[in-house]
Order: sequence, then structure tokens, then C-alpha cells
Amino acid sequence: MKLTHYITPLLLLFSIRAAAQTDTPSFKYRKPLFDFAYQKPVFKLENEQLTNKNKFLRFSVVTGYREGVQPISGQYGSNFNSSIDTVTGLQLVTMYNSSIADILTYGMVRHNNIVLEVDDPSKYLYEPKYGDKESWIRKNTFCYELGLPIGVIKGRTTLDEYLANAFGVKFGTEKRMVKVLILVRTSKVDKLKSAGKGEEKYDLKGYFNNTSLDRLSLPIAEAGLPPMINETGYNNTVDLDLKIDSWSNLLDLRKELHRYDLDLIDGMRELEMFVIKKNN
Repeated sequence: MKLTHYITPLLLLFSIRAAAQTDTPSFKYRKPLFDFAYQKPVFKLENEQLTNKNKFLRFSVVTGYREGVQPISGQYGSNFNSSIDTVTGLQLVTMYNSSIADILTYGMVRHNNIVLEVDDPSKYLYEPKYGDKESWIRKNTFCYELGLPIGVIKGRTTLDEYLANAFGVKFGTEKRMVKVLILVRTSKVDKLKSAGKGEEKYDLKGYFNNTSLDRLSLPIAEAGLPPMINETGYNNTVDLDLKIDSWSNLLDLRKELHRYDLDLIDGMRELEMFVIKKNN
């Protein structure tokens, strides 16, 4: 599993960190920021900063949850935006109302491929056991903004160094022995082979047409189940019509797979995972 980095800023000359959390325990109502200017810097700039003729203006800001501001949703799940402000000569990189884990992965790593080796995992990534999701989001998500002069983003230097310092963690791809769901065949009878008709497609209701068995891993990941490992050895395309109401219901999912002589069994495997750990 490789994390693709789309933004490669240089080291900052200085950083301004505002870690103040905007949430309160009672979640008092705030007027939604319908007039929020997504393309403008978080700071109100002075005249000399607007001119920025020497290209010295740079800033990096982390703030808490912002009421009414929508998270960015981009290609491949990315949660950041990069834009050019020709007036100030700045390139702005922004993320809004994202969990620490989603900020560190740029939103491009499935949650079941993230390992948290930190004191309090509940602050990094939401799980249903943490209660009401909206309350959790207000307490545990952040906004991030980076401003750099246009043209200084060169090489492969990334946001990682700043983000690691901002959140007091280390992170990256490492191998870990983790719990997985292993997809196996329970007989040699071929109930899987596709008729080869139509385009390759699948949906969340369990309909798979002319596609690889590996596609099963996608809705399983979205449901928050452990990573699926395909150990069937079956390489042909398949047709499946699973009657799925909820992918998180593993018992019902297994019953549907049994109709095709397939099963999901618990196991441990060494996988490349995105590991977030405390910075000792």
C-alpha cells in the first residue's frame, strides 16, 4: 500500500500555529458560515502583505472544528485542495474539518489500513463505539491551511514534517501483523465463473458482474471490517448476486458467500499499514 502525495511544499520560514479548539462540551449553536470564502486565506492580510512583492509571505495554520464548513471531497478520496491566489502570489493548500488520521493520510488511505499506536486512539479516527458521530466530529476534527509563494513547491518534500510536529506523532507505511478476514473457497465446484457478459461493475447491494473477487475488499473496507485477503487462488472474473443489507453484518455476509462456496475466516497476516504512533 503506497500513499501518493500530490503536494510537495518546501520547509516553512516560520509557522503560526493556532491549536485552539472551537468546540465546547455543550455544543452551543453557532451560525453556519454560509459566507465562508474557501479560496481566501484564513488571515486578513495587510496592504503590504497583499502586495507581497518580495514573496516572503508564508504561513501554516492548524485550527479546530469550524461550524458550517464542508470537508473537501476530491478524487480518490482526497480531502485537500490546492489553489493559486494571483493577487497575493500565494499557493494555498487547505483541509477542513478532518480527523487527525484523515489529515495525515490526505484522505487517501482506507480506515481499516490505519494502525494507531497512540495513547488515545479515540482522538484520531471515529468508530461507532465512540458514540454520536456529529459530537465526535465537533470535538476531534481540525482545519489546516498552508500558504507558500507561487513556484516554491519543488522536489518531493511533503507536508509530513510539519503535520508530524503539529500533532506530536510519527507516521508512515510500515509492516504490521494485523487481524484480517481471509477469503477462501470451501469446495472445488466452480460457482463463481462469470458469463462474460456486460461491463465490469459492482454495487453496494452485493451485485458483482464480470469482475475480480478482489473487488469484495472495497465494500468490506467501507463497512469498517478488517482488511480482506483473497486466498482463493481464483483468477477468473466472477458473477455474484449477494443479498446484502449491511456489509458490517459479517454473519449475514458469510451466509451469502456460502451460496458460492466461499467463506471469510479470521486470521493474522503481515501487511503494509499506515502507522500513526506517538512521538516519544
